[in-house]
Amino acid sequence: MIDLHALIAVALIYAVGVMSPGPNFLAVAQRALVHGRAEALATAAGVITVSALWASSSLFGLAVVFKLFPWTHLVLKIVGAAYLVWAGVKLWRHARVPLPIDAGGPLPGAGLLRAYRAGLATNLSNAKAIAFYTSIFSAAAPAPDKTLTLWIALGMVLVIAMLWYGVIGVALSSGPFARGYRRAKAVIERVCGVLMIGFGVELAASR
Repeated sequence: MIDLHALIAVALIYAVGVMSPGPNFLAVAQRALVHGRAEALATAAGVITVSALWASSSLFGLAVVFKLFPWTHLVLKIVGAAYLVWAGVKLWRHARVPLPIDAGGPLPGAGLLRAYRAGLATNLSNAKAIAFYTSIFSAAAPAPDKTLTLWIALGMVLVIAMLWYGVIGVALSSGPFARGYRRAKAVIERVCGVLMIGFGVELAASR
């Protein structure tokens, strides 16, 4: 039997969680504005890949691992905080570096593989996401013996993530947004840098 109540709870909780502004959103948005749609979607694919890992692990017992080996969560938190601070400092330092002359379309980027890896790294370092999956999300998960419901829940998570990050990647890579980004590049990147550093510091200070 499919646990419809559990599926609705998982969908609602995940939708709220994934749409909350954070490092993943910033990574996809910044890639869309600077490098265009293809790289934004590649970054989104990296974020979604890790989301699938966290969601499946949560649905099938990641919280148990952290309970048995508490040091694993601490290591992930420290590494994640360090990466977010590094990414924020890098954004701040390069904020005033001019972009190439606008040729009327998306900027040539650093490559789809690099964009995908950026999405992977951002979400792997996002220990807040791990905390979300092992607490609220895990609590809403279907019972372990309801295998079919668990797989359907995982599928819903992937669909919601693809829709959300896909919309961000497509919308922010459009011409008007890209041109506006060029005009306000220094301010936008420094704000994003401060936010990334803030996420990292908050993560390092959290218990």
